[in-house]
Amino acid sequence: MENELIITGAFLGAGLIAYVIIPGLLVMWDRVLDHMGGKF
Repeated sequence: MENELIITGAFLGAGLIAYVIIPGLLVMWDRVLDHMGGKF
């Protein structure tokens, strides 16, 4: 029972991290390209 709770918590945590970090990385990459002059 405890293992299921830990697995569920880890899964939710990973989903939340992905939900926050992935858009952040996209925004940072967009800024990097803009800074470099960005039209390839």
